Amino acid sequence: MRTLRFPADIAVGEVRWEDIREPGGWGHLLAIGVLEVPDGTAVSLHVYTVDEVSVSDQAMGIFETPAGTGPAPAIRRRGRRWSRRRRSRGRSRDEVTWRVTWQRGMPDSAVRNNRSIWGEGSYSVGSGDEAVDLEFIRGLPPDSVYDLSLGSIVPDSFAAVAHLAPGLRELSLCIEDLGDDAPSVIADLRALESLSLCGDQDGGGRLGDHALSVIADLPALEYLALLDGAYSEHGLQHLARLPKLRHLHIEREGLAAPMFRFAAAMPALTKLTGLDEFGDDGPMPPAEVAQVRAMLPHISLG
Repeated sequence: MRTLRFPADIAVGEVRWEDIREPGGWGHLLAIGVLEVPDGTAVSLHVYTVDEVSVSDQAMGIFETPAGTGPAPAIRRRGRRWSRRRRSRGRSRDEVTWRVTWQRGMPDSAVRNNRSIWGEGSYSVGSGDEAVDLEFIRGLPPDSVYDLSLGSIVPDSFAAVAHLAPGLRELSLCIEDLGDDAPSVIADLRALESLSLCGDQDGGGRLGDHALSVIADLPALEYLALLDGAYSEHGLQHLARLPKLRHLHIEREGLAAPMFRFAAAMPALTKLTGLDEFGDDGPMPPAEVAQVRAMLPHISLG
């Protein structure tokens, strides 16, 4: 077994790992105290401050996850918080009865972190507003985390993520709330295969041409998602240096067809999504999307 050590007094997120012995084939615990996971397994770490876990034996509501499901889905930023996309099933949260199974500050909170906190029906995880200091990452085995998703964190602590470079394959984060060194830290994660970056919804912030120029030398990157931000056609041209990029997802207002001419020179790129994510009300007008499709007939859109 491999040991993962997290802060003993506060849950800094959720940990999932592949394990055929667990319900649904995935183990799932809060990131608090000392955890043990099977050697060689793919570990997913979603970082944010956890306030409490509640369960219900009734049907799942819109923001609850059924116990024993697979890894947490990709996250995207809305407003100034990170939220998970969920489909509504059964009753809403207000129509069912919930009981708290784990709460921040409760006696022996680390000891109470076991499979039973998720219940047998539906569960809901309440997050706090406190930013997480990532310094604890330096105490994890360097190759222990395969997939890392970051919510609200202390900006100056982001550099600790470089410690996970040997094993990290997937990373999701909001870059606008981090420091100037954030793109350089990401560029050091040479094994990354999937990267999702969220920028400023108002078109400013750190997800701009400089950030794209720095991350464009990631040798193994196959999937890149850019949500909002302020990059230009010049910035997107840097992405042509990504030798293995197969899927590019872009959602941002103000996009125009000429911005995607760079993609014609990318032999590995086969899929471009997000341009018409919301139909006629999507990031690009339908006429512009049609121009991109005509310009890049060998690339699948949508």
